[in-house]
Amino acid sequence: MSRLLLLTFLTAACAPEQPGREDRIDLNGIPDNVVGNDDGEDVVEVFFTRPGTEPGGEEDPELDDALVALIEASTTTLDICLYEFDLESIIDATLHAYERGVVIRFAGDGDEVEDLGYEELEAAGIEISYRKANDRIMHNKFVVADEQVVWTGTTNITHNGVFRNNNASLLIENTQLAQHYTAEFEQMFVDGHYGRKKQDLGEDHIVDFRGDTLEFYFSPEHDPIHQVAAQIDQAEHSVHFLIFSFTHSDITDALERAVARGVEVVGIFDESQAYGRYSKDEYLAEAGIPVYIDGNGNASGFSGGKLHHKTLVVDAGSDAIPTVVTGSFNWSKNATNYNDENLLVLRDPALVSLYSQEFCSLLDEATLHPNYLGPVPRPCSDAKQKVFINEFLPNPSGTDTGKEFVEIVNGSNAIVNLTGWTLGDALASARHTFDGIRLEPGEAVVVFDSGDHADVTNAVNADTGKLSLNNAGDVITLADSNGMPISRVEYSSTRVGISWNRDPDVTFDGSWDHHSRIEGSATLSSPGLRVDGTPFGAELDEVDSPDEIEEPDNNENPDEVENPDDTPPRLIINEALPNPDGTDRGEEFLELVNIGEVAVDLTGWTLSDVQQVRHEFQGTMLEPGEHVVVYDRGDNHSDIPGAILSSTTYLSLNNSAETISLHDATGALHDSVSWTDCEAGVSLNRATDGTDSAQLVDHTTLSDLPQSPGTQASGEIW
Repeated sequence: MSRLLLLTFLTAACAPEQPGREDRIDLNGIPDNVVGNDDGEDVVEVFFTRPGTEPGGEEDPELDDALVALIEASTTTLDICLYEFDLESIIDATLHAYERGVVIRFAGDGDEVEDLGYEELEAAGIEISYRKANDRIMHNKFVVADEQVVWTGTTNITHNGVFRNNNASLLIENTQLAQHYTAEFEQMFVDGHYGRKKQDLGEDHIVDFRGDTLEFYFSPEHDPIHQVAAQIDQAEHSVHFLIFSFTHSDITDALERAVARGVEVVGIFDESQAYGRYSKDEYLAEAGIPVYIDGNGNASGFSGGKLHHKTLVVDAGSDAIPTVVTGSFNWSKNATNYNDENLLVLRDPALVSLYSQEFCSLLDEATLHPNYLGPVPRPCSDAKQKVFINEFLPNPSGTDTGKEFVEIVNGSNAIVNLTGWTLGDALASARHTFDGIRLEPGEAVVVFDSGDHADVTNAVNADTGKLSLNNAGDVITLADSNGMPISRVEYSSTRVGISWNRDPDVTFDGSWDHHSRIEGSATLSSPGLRVDGTPFGAELDEVDSPDEIEEPDNNENPDEVENPDDTPPRLIINEALPNPDGTDRGEEFLELVNIGEVAVDLTGWTLSDVQQVRHEFQGTMLEPGEHVVVYDRGDNHSDIPGAILSSTTYLSLNNSAETISLHDATGALHDSVSWTDCEAGVSLNRATDGTDSAQLVDHTTLSDLPQSPGTQASGEIW
């Protein structure tokens, strides 16, 4: 569960009269006991479900506990408007509230009259108003408690909704908002008006909230699809979405407009709905917009296993206006023209960050759409905002004090305020907390442990006085002010006096290599400068590289300073056959080559795709220049030099949209390759054999052979 306490004082001029101390709802029973106070401040909390990806992998969320606590805290009224209702804990809490004298009114859907919750409330004497059966749907999921607190979101109050589906619900304490939701509720419960019979009550759709505003809309009277499109049209940097049902062309048009003006657009669709005839997933994928299919497989028959979000996240982590749009509202014509729905537009960087984390978490489990053939997007990789660790020096020559550093680069197109961000390691999450640092696009900041570094552009010293980067390996993490990891680096060895640097330099998803081995390097490190010595933001050809190699502090020759025992392994994935001609079983393979200077014991190393480990090495030793070929299974590979079989008997290489990663025994990433399509019977091979910077190309572009497992592309022995 992710939760956020958001507070702001409302002025008497703009806020409605708040209930007195004795009349205010007591929310101390909400999980973590921190919601609101007696000063009439606005509060919002967000609760996410955690269903996992397969049956038995779900976590018990606090979402249902929070709703139980809200119902138990109510003292006067509960207006409950739920589409489906069978979760016993909520049913029991509602019945107990009724028994202690709380006035309960319920609006539901006529197609769901046999739901356990509907039946038990009616049996207890609670009046229920129904939208008539077979007349579209009353699809809301909201509760108004004591005319002060609104509970709403994407979650149906069912076992599947809370435990098997991906959902989120919001608890918002704001009397203005509660009044508007009550008015909407009474159109249904009191007047019996559902769907297109409801009236636009003339609201301005805005309430004062946390010194800003919060917007609300109801279907069908407010036609909310236009509000979703409007938020997309206001995006400056990124649009990320999680959607159950998406069939409306107004949203596809808005997304295409966003892409045309340079906005990053990435979305995740629910698998079951994506199979629908009118779903927009295929259209977007074929239009070159990266969309994914969700990875929630926690289903029982046709029940559960749904990505049930209806959520849009705009400009998260930017200096624009971070926004989240959510509610019961799917992006369809029925939702906007006929159903009873509600939609919220909230703007707060910290709240949006929580939804952004949820998006990134679900993206890790999702699969790229098979119809999308463009480059694989990385909206959550290393740096959500493309703010990333570019260089670090764990093992200075001589004393560490005053010489260890971490260089951070803003690779985005917006100014980033680092105040409150932290830089930490495996033992301490905050070796340094930034204060007052704003990075312009393309600018860098260098964090030293201590010392005078006036000669380094934009250098600061850690406020704790030390970085404590371990020479034998460590984890360095840059996190934003909400504790969300933005850039993370793992390393397992170092060389004396030589930094680790991105390769290519200043690329947020670049691999890591020693500074002296990167193209253009003329020094052993370059804190505050590009790898070739030019300033950040300058064109590479505007400044000549230094002619001489910077010597380490002890004035020894750099080649003599290097400790051979610390030489890191360098293995690459050199060739892959995802699409054999005929059956895949026993024919798919991955070829690895040791292009480094030292022998490598691969025991404990793994090959993985985006879903799981596909092979773990045991007892394989590769000398420099040697190779190994991993097949999924089969006994017909005796003619292939260095052939072994996968420990799981499955490589499961997708013919499209695949990423394969090689990790060492500590979990550190050593190589990764991706492809979006492949020809039957033709392998993908490094354009230059044994070169880690070379791209994968069709093998037939390199030789007359369609593939060459165990040899170079030319057929020569490794």
